[in-house]
Amino acid sequence: WELYGETARQQREEDLCFQKPTFPSLELADYIAEEDFETIELVGLVSHMCVLSNAVMAKAAAPEAEIVIDAACTASFDPALHEKALDLMEALQMTVVNR
Repeated sequence: WELYGETARQQREEDLCFQKPTFPSLELADYIAEEDFETIELVGLVSHMCVLSNAVMAKAAAPEAEIVIDAACTASFDPALHEKALDLMEALQMTVVNR
């Protein structure tokens, strides 16, 4: 629910931050829909809940954009569900890298 460690220290005042009161961020999806992104990269925790739901929202908001999930920068408390989530995102025509 907040940035941690080096990520928090690197945050600048001008950086965009989106609220996420539940698994996906509707605010982020609305922002994506208003822009013309060619590529959107997602990382974070928990892969089978938050990352997956935000990836689906991003794909819905920008269906022509390449949605990239960096597996080296995502994780879950359940390794089996983590792998299934990565499989599912690939099946939804998203690109999973660093697997």
